[in-house]
Amino acid sequence: MRNTPQRTRSYASPTRDKIFIWSAVVAGCGIMALLGRHAAIHRFDTDQFTGNILFAVFFVLSIGLYCGFQSVIEDVFNRLSTLFRRREVMAIAETPTGEKVSVSTTDVQEIQEQCSTPIPETACVAENKGESKVAIPMNENRPFEVLEIVDDMRHIRFPDGEEAYVGMELSDDEILIEKSYNDSRDYDAELEEAYNVYLDSMTDEERYDHEHGVTRIQKKREYDEDVGFFSSVCIQDVHKNPDGSTLIEETEQEVYVTPDGSVYYLEDMGPICNFYEKYKDSIETHEEIITRKQQCDEAFNELKRHEELYNLEQVSFICAYITHTMEQFMESHELDKLHNNAKIWTVNPLARFDAVQLRSNHLTKEDLKHLGYNVGKFLRLQGGVIARFVKKVFEKPFESTHVRTIEQKLRESKSTKERIPIHTADQMDKLFAHFQRYGNINPGILDKK
Repeated sequence: MRNTPQRTRSYASPTRDKIFIWSAVVAGCGIMALLGRHAAIHRFDTDQFTGNILFAVFFVLSIGLYCGFQSVIEDVFNRLSTLFRRREVMAIAETPTGEKVSVSTTDVQEIQEQCSTPIPETACVAENKGESKVAIPMNENRPFEVLEIVDDMRHIRFPDGEEAYVGMELSDDEILIEKSYNDSRDYDAELEEAYNVYLDSMTDEERYDHEHGVTRIQKKREYDEDVGFFSSVCIQDVHKNPDGSTLIEETEQEVYVTPDGSVYYLEDMGPICNFYEKYKDSIETHEEIITRKQQCDEAFNELKRHEELYNLEQVSFICAYITHTMEQFMESHELDKLHNNAKIWTVNPLARFDAVQLRSNHLTKEDLKHLGYNVGKFLRLQGGVIARFVKKVFEKPFESTHVRTIEQKLRESKSTKERIPIHTADQMDKLFAHFQRYGNINPGILDKK
């Protein structure tokens, strides 16, 4: 880029060559992006939305690639345009002051109007295949010197030594008015005013940090195994309508889960904290609080067992899936307990579950986590809730494992020999649709495209 003063560079209009180049670039990039979108949709079977995203990405990348190699491409276009450019004739004219001026035939008329005497007919003529360059000294009619004319632009120099590139369409008066306006501007005052506006937009805390060089960064707290966590569950209230339809009211509730898997709803936290503040000097642990809470939960869950209404089709599928997966590893009465736990889980994800026993040690911890993950993702439950179910139901294998550790490793596979594979929510939905149609569990359909 030429060393053009910033104040007058914006006066120049884009040249015809640049307009042609950019039009070709935008059209070419658009065509390439459309071809990429067509290939993504019809060749690789992507959806319309993804195809549109790929179109935008291809288009932006193509424009960015052109901008990176812009100087090389423009140089090639300039060389090609030079081959077809009309040869210009240069004339060497002498001014009344004795200076010799090199002008093109297209500028002879302009020079003759500025000079007091016409250009003599015996001026030397030379051929130039490149860009026309003109040197026109200052006189009483033009208060600036034209150093050269390049690409429909005039490179001028004012008496104070300031240089600029201006368009050929600007008159001398317009150039002088703009220069006078720019010279009268107080850039330091404008910068200070903008800085004051920036300070006024700050809050008191941001202003204090700015004035005292304070930098604040947000760090994520690291929890250890002995600290619980907050989560959220969806509580369902199922109503059977007289017309045979079912109404399910869902309520999202925040809960606190302790490392041992106990659940505390937020409405219970206030009384617990008040109790602790009142008796913290006379008690050493929270055993009394936990015991009382567990007793209340047991009574509440026992009542819920007789009042729950289940989504029979969904529950039937979960029970069939558990039977298909676990019947060879459990006794029948233990399998019934696992079915009952799964039924309760569909209605109250944080209920009190009964522990079950396995027939042998053929299943690893990864297998049991996979089973809980598959069913939990089918019910659209969060990882912390799934981990708690796994810990409570398979109590013996996970007796020394914290809930957070189970959550972090729910999808972990240490080998390819696990007896229970991992299934995504979409795969479980596919098995459910097959179960609705044929009434059986067939994992083999997951291998079909």
